[in-house]
Amino acid sequence: MEQIKKIVVDKIIWNLPYDMRYNYFKNKNPKGFNEKQALRKKEIIGDEVSLKGFDDLKCIFVHIPKAAGISINKALFGNLGGAHTKLKAYQLIFNKEEFYSYYKFTFVRNPWDRLVSTYFFLKKGGLHEKDKQWFDDNLAKFQNFEDFVVNWLNEENIYKWIHFNPQFEFITVNNKVLVDDIYKMETINEDIKTLASKLNVAIDLKHENQNPNRHQKYREYYSPKTKEIVRSVYKKDIELLDYQF
Repeated sequence: MEQIKKIVVDKIIWNLPYDMRYNYFKNKNPKGFNEKQALRKKEIIGDEVSLKGFDDLKCIFVHIPKAAGISINKALFGNLGGAHTKLKAYQLIFNKEEFYSYYKFTFVRNPWDRLVSTYFFLKKGGLHEKDKQWFDDNLAKFQNFEDFVVNWLNEENIYKWIHFNPQFEFITVNNKVLVDDIYKMETINEDIKTLASKLNVAIDLKHENQNPNRHQKYREYYSPKTKEIVRSVYKKDIELLDYQF
């Protein structure tokens, strides 16, 4: 019953006009709101979250897990930016004028490739103990990538850990894509030049968080069966972001 109530309340809130939704969060959860605002003033270089760079560059970078986000955050802001915050959550941090005037962008990745990367990233321990514990509790029982896809991957399970969430969930609000530009990890070297021009900054991109345990190209991990499972589970990403196997 509580879960149903939460879903209903959430739906009502996200159908409110922007200003009403923003003020609802501000007044209903002042502690959470103030914590997010404090991140906008946090001076930090290193492996911590800070939104100060967003205000400095008048931009909002939506970091989709396993799509080069750490490298981009470090290059632009010197820290982890807003981590894996979804675009709709930024509407509770930035007011309407800020949100629509700031340049909003993201990097996406081929869903088949992203899934391979995510699996091996978590298998090696992820970024922290929570990642490791979740993998041990949920995925360690599977013998290999094939076993994991066949016996775990479905439209319900992908919402159990943020790294498996569909990419469209990070860049849409009420089913509308609200980022200004979608760049692709597959063309990151050229896209970084475009991004640098848009933001009028120099970007020295270094490749962070690479997985030494993955040696094959992503296609080599798939059988015809698992390829089609991913096509079905991540259908909306594949269509929206224009990807093929």
